[in-house]
Amino acid sequence: MGIDWTALGEEAVDLLRRYLMIDTTNPPGNEIEGAKFLAAVLGRDGIASETVESAPGRANLVARLAGDGSLPGIVLHHHIDVVYADRRYWTVDPFGGAIRDGYLYGRGAIDMKSTGIMHLTAVLALKRAGLPLKRDLVFLATADEEAGSLYGARFVADARRDWLAGAEYAISELGGIEVHAGFRAPLGHIVISEKTGLPLTLTARSDPGHGSMPWPDTAPHRLIRALGRLLAAERPLRVLPEVQEYFARLASVLPGDTGVGYDDLVPSLADAAFRARFLTNRLHAAMVRTTLAVTMLRGSEKRNVIPPEASAGIDCRMLAGDDPEEIVAWVRYQIDDDRVEVTVTGEPKAPNLSPPDTELYKALADAIRRRAPGAVVVPEILVGFTDNWVFRRCGLHGYGWSPFVLDEGEWHRVHGNDERLSLENIRAGARAYVEMLLDIAGV
Repeated sequence: MGIDWTALGEEAVDLLRRYLMIDTTNPPGNEIEGAKFLAAVLGRDGIASETVESAPGRANLVARLAGDGSLPGIVLHHHIDVVYADRRYWTVDPFGGAIRDGYLYGRGAIDMKSTGIMHLTAVLALKRAGLPLKRDLVFLATADEEAGSLYGARFVADARRDWLAGAEYAISELGGIEVHAGFRAPLGHIVISEKTGLPLTLTARSDPGHGSMPWPDTAPHRLIRALGRLLAAERPLRVLPEVQEYFARLASVLPGDTGVGYDDLVPSLADAAFRARFLTNRLHAAMVRTTLAVTMLRGSEKRNVIPPEASAGIDCRMLAGDDPEEIVAWVRYQIDDDRVEVTVTGEPKAPNLSPPDTELYKALADAIRRRAPGAVVVPEILVGFTDNWVFRRCGLHGYGWSPFVLDEGEWHRVHGNDERLSLENIRAGARAYVEMLLDIAGV
């Protein structure tokens, strides 16, 4: 094949280390610095790229490795921005590129600069080897995913749709191969859909006053009681067919009788004891119902002032098939207070889904089994959302996929402290990505 896998793996480690050292915390993002780095790497191998800023510093980059056009292309996309890292709780500098005990540390090591470097090294390797392709490979790096994608994927969809021209598929985060002590086999995730957001704000209003003389119906008191009623209510449980398939396959790798009842969740969830056990797992609970989380509270600017207004931000995540208007009406009914206003504070994002039976899905599943022999592959509906939501809306089949083998401890570092990725994952992942792309796009 003409590819030196050892050299490619070491190059991937070096590129990811340097990429992680670029601080693209969102806000403010400053993705232009990441885009400059990617453009320089591509340019050294003669691959032209285009960078466009959707706002000052909010850069998006595209490059294309041309195939013969006999089949539609694949968009390999990742987001340049990362979430905030509180340096007080890290044992290393989150932007220092530290390598320790076989791991590369840094904000974005898993979410998701590593995937971007897998895309980058695969494109470089295929270009250098001169291997013929039947599909174009579109390398796309976007801004702002961690804050809603306005300056990134949504900008591309609205203003640079030509960057996606001729493509059929999109591959992004997260996916991965999950290994836990007690699992009978690795569990390989391929993300086919995401729950999407319906941002809500509850606002209570009443008279202002002095904090020394409170009364029952101040704005904060009204808001607290309304939130109490909302949080005490439960949205109906709903098991989507794809979620049922996920749990049936999960049951096959769980130890002992842990997965009993997972093969047919609807009747199982009707049993009070099973339901109570099942819903204690936050991830599992979020996969079978629309969730509402109180994440922001605002009241007075001063301790001794009772404000005329108090508000709460609600992070609502919808299942496919949910009606935003029905959810808002349900929230109003549950809070039962005409002095508390419920408003939708952003565009509702209708969930969308890509089928788990396409040629690409099968190639991704095969690649997981090569990386982790014996793995059980499951389609997953992610409880968060990714840029694939945007690109599915553009007509692409979008999947979240990763060749990284991660245990529960590694997953908990995503958006947490000491985010890291093993050097073995980086090296083996670079090869896995190349082999997967040759499987689906090679002549």
